[in-house]
Amino acid sequence: MISTRLQLVLRRARRFKTYSFINLGGLALGFASSIAILHFVAGEFSYDTFHRLPDNVYRLNTLTQTPTGTQVHAAGTPLLAPTLMTDVPEVEAAVRMRHADDVLVEIGDKRFHETKVFYADSNFFKVLTFPLAKGNPNTALKDVNTAVITTAFARKYFGDEDPIAKTITVDNILVEIRGVTLPAKKSHFDFDVLIAFETFVPPKGIPITLNSWEWTSFPTYVRLREGADVASVEKKFPTFIKKYRSPEDAEKINYQLQPIKDVYLHSRNILERDGISTKGDYTYTVGLAAIAGVIMCIACFNFANISTALSLYRVKETGVKRALGSSRWQVFFQFIFESMLNAAISLLLGLIVLQVGIAWLTSMLGADWSLTLATHLQSLPLYAALVVAVGFVGGLYPAVFLSRLKPQLALKAKSSLPQGSGKLSFKKAVVVFQFFATAVLIAASLCIKRQIDFVQSKDLGYTKAGIVVFHIPNEQMRKLYPVLRNKFTEHPGVRSVSASRDLFDGQQAATDVSEVGSSEAPHPINLFRMYPNFVETTGMELVMGRSFTEPLTDSSGFILNEAAVRMFGWDKKDVIGKRLSSYSQTGEVIGVVKDFHFTSLHAEIAPLIMLVPKSKIEYLYVSVAAGDLTKTLTALESDWKAIAPHLPFDYMMLDEHVDQMYRQDKRLSQLIFIFCGLSVFLACLGLYGIISLMAEARTKEIGIRKVLGASVSAITALLSGEFMLLVCIAATIALPVSYYFLDQWLNDFAYRIAVPIDILMLSVLLSAVLAGLAVSFRSIRAARANPVDSIKSE
Repeated sequence: MISTRLQLVLRRARRFKTYSFINLGGLALGFASSIAILHFVAGEFSYDTFHRLPDNVYRLNTLTQTPTGTQVHAAGTPLLAPTLMTDVPEVEAAVRMRHADDVLVEIGDKRFHETKVFYADSNFFKVLTFPLAKGNPNTALKDVNTAVITTAFARKYFGDEDPIAKTITVDNILVEIRGVTLPAKKSHFDFDVLIAFETFVPPKGIPITLNSWEWTSFPTYVRLREGADVASVEKKFPTFIKKYRSPEDAEKINYQLQPIKDVYLHSRNILERDGISTKGDYTYTVGLAAIAGVIMCIACFNFANISTALSLYRVKETGVKRALGSSRWQVFFQFIFESMLNAAISLLLGLIVLQVGIAWLTSMLGADWSLTLATHLQSLPLYAALVVAVGFVGGLYPAVFLSRLKPQLALKAKSSLPQGSGKLSFKKAVVVFQFFATAVLIAASLCIKRQIDFVQSKDLGYTKAGIVVFHIPNEQMRKLYPVLRNKFTEHPGVRSVSASRDLFDGQQAATDVSEVGSSEAPHPINLFRMYPNFVETTGMELVMGRSFTEPLTDSSGFILNEAAVRMFGWDKKDVIGKRLSSYSQTGEVIGVVKDFHFTSLHAEIAPLIMLVPKSKIEYLYVSVAAGDLTKTLTALESDWKAIAPHLPFDYMMLDEHVDQMYRQDKRLSQLIFIFCGLSVFLACLGLYGIISLMAEARTKEIGIRKVLGASVSAITALLSGEFMLLVCIAATIALPVSYYFLDQWLNDFAYRIAVPIDILMLSVLLSAVLAGLAVSFRSIRAARANPVDSIKSE
């Protein structure tokens, strides 16, 4: 039976080649696009689901009330995790970590700077259950100077050798490898090396110890006991804070437990201390899922519309079957089954298209989108549901109508499908929906592109282009800095040289600052540590006062940004000379810089204090002149090897590093742009198919009208006028809807464009023009046909 039906389907496909191509090809594209998006969305929601009982695992965030609002910091203090385990019965385990920033890793003659290195408590694997390929998770981090590495890291340094019990040097600390993790699963926490927390020693010069309740730089995760109520735990935090923090801190600080499964998609406005590993975005992801739904609806409605129109040619066939004894239900199920068979063929074609296109998507987005046979087998229930749903919707209307025809009327071909005169027929409603969705998606894709372009082109308040950043271990920076600076500045391609502890990527530390002699409580403030000449090297704008000067001992002063001045409520003319106490230093404000973006543009510029630290500083900034960058870098490498041959010549371009914060925005906006374009194509394809079938059904009428003197333009207007009216209605509805949703999306950005009215109007115009082209092309072709052939066609 199935083979017979398949032969009939293929025979009709050969008879109606164009319409079958539109019907099956359009549905195949819809399947391919929707399945690709759904796999991507499912992957985004799958982060951190592999942990044991992931619903019991939370990241602890610190909420700090500041004059500019609530600041959320994804970190705790060094005493927080161990104290939670003793004071809060619901906490089964808590782990603290510390990002080691950029470290020099050595083994033999191999030397690399690594950025994904963390110190972690010995119970790390009880909270975050990353599986180990080798080693015991209960003891791997128990002893000082021990470490766990990832499989990729082991391959990089040890090749095929077993790394267990071997040693590596991390910033001059010899650590023994006690464990190797299995290949990485999807997690927001991206690491290469975990070192036992007992190995960590606070950098020299930092005025805080591991017994501090103020040093908020330690990512903290907790595992609650089964059955524990997270809301009840959070209600205990104010009392907990009052017990261990000062009264001033207790008034402005609270803790929040963020489910680990939410971290990847819900961390946009949270300050993090785990490097700048790429995070997802909930709004983008849900938007993509909605686009998948729209694409599937458009493809499904096209399928239903064209299937309904093609059923006109099967009225007599139905009459013969009814006359030969087929029941109404047999006819009904025949059309439903054939529709599902067409949907299944489209699905197979779509999966082929998907496998071909997935390689292109992977290369373009720089992410692994590979869909294996195992993935497809796991998705069989989804595929089956899609085939049944689309097949049923596509075949329902013709099945119901044709199965109800009386045999004698069907044989005389007196019936045709209702046209819905005077009422909003299904066909008209579908056209309105398709082009409403088209106009909204065009507006969304263009608006997203303009916002991303705005972010990329916005004046950041400093110069990121043409700055090369070198990493130098802390203990060697003070010795090498003056030598490298003097040597590098001899090159004509080098403008200036300075150094900093920070990288304009939102990974700044925070500290408390208070005005000397003031009774006000200390203000939490972000910290930017630098050497003299840094303001000039990075092109910041001094609005008053001066910057730091040589020698390095000029460390008793502070530079503030304008946001910090506003936070203190000072009059601008009184700022210079104000005395502050911060970071164990007391000194005067010597300058104020114009606000600059030291973190992502998703967040507003926060108060910032800048100083010359007595502690760790490790990034050498070199501003190079425009021109032959390769030549300049070659000259710098030669000098580097002569001065510091023991250090690898590793560098990064500051603009590329900063742009990593927007990498996910770019990827997702590209995806939205691609699939929005595809949905527009499918809508136009469906409209072309419907107008073609209408023109073919009215071939004789068109011929008679031409014989009676109707012009090409009149016939074109006859065929396309109704559809263009529907398109205009759809566009009109799309305007306010687009405005509302785009305004809501833009509100997620601290620095945003206004909803672009020109883009809204352009989207309406484009949708109308595209629809007009699709309709007019087929209408003009029908209108220009030879009337003699048209009249003879029936």
